[in-house]
Amino acid sequence: MKTVWQHDQWTWNGWWHVPDGPIEEVVIAFHGFGRGVEEMLAFLPLFNAQTAMLSVGLCHHNGSTPPPDGAQTSPLSPKVFQQALAAWTAELLPNGHPRIPQTMLGYSLGGRIAMALFENAPERWVRLVLLAPDGFKKNPMYQFAVETAFGRWTWRWCDRHADFVQSVIRACRRWRILPEHLAHFALHHTQDETMRKLVSNTWFTHQHFWPSRKKSSLAWQQAEGRGVVVDIVFGLRDAIIPWSWSKAWRTPSMGHVHFLTVDAGHVMRHPETVDDIKEAILVAHG
Repeated sequence: MKTVWQHDQWTWNGWWHVPDGPIEEVVIAFHGFGRGVEEMLAFLPLFNAQTAMLSVGLCHHNGSTPPPDGAQTSPLSPKVFQQALAAWTAELLPNGHPRIPQTMLGYSLGGRIAMALFENAPERWVRLVLLAPDGFKKNPMYQFAVETAFGRWTWRWCDRHADFVQSVIRACRRWRILPEHLAHFALHHTQDETMRKLVSNTWFTHQHFWPSRKKSSLAWQQAEGRGVVVDIVFGLRDAIIPWSWSKAWRTPSMGHVHFLTVDAGHVMRHPETVDDIKEAILVAHG
């Protein structure tokens, strides 16, 4: 069913799936950029049959909005989002129900959100599952556009001259300066005013949701003592978020953190790919 939650004037829309019978686990899921909340239900086979899922619409997606009295680019803090999720799931679960273990699942952009939340409060989660996750390497274009004054000015200029920018992207593709997948990606994300606004609003609102290798390592080490497992799955054919981006993060000494690959591109919701992910995780867990 559809569900809505408000906290500190932020509003999130989501889907709440419950199994037949008692709930043994709750998965809080975060979708990718420009995707719908319902897509995350495709990953339910990764969990046991008694799993409930709250698929959360990230801000600026699926009707989720920042506070109405602020800017559309108001930054959200991981602490505030963490508080909202805790209160939301407590409201959704049956009254008097004992505390149910909670797992985070993040795909693409949602993976970066999940990593940042895990860093913020690792004690709250019993498992972390990341699929084709953003967050392991900061895109230079993002750094330029969000973290520098000149970059922010340049983005506004590009928004006002979008036809020219698109023609430059196409020329770069013809001259083989840009590979085809990156040109397609850039054209898609600058195609019209609505999409460009979604890109910039999402970037600025979630600017504090960038994990660091040091903080994540500390959070993962803390989690090991509680039996928490981290599963991170990349597609070998993923040209958007390649497997190589995780190289600096792979720590052989952390046996409870599994970096895995499957034969897939960036899209992972297809049933056969979900089956491959499930098999890879089962093998890693022994």
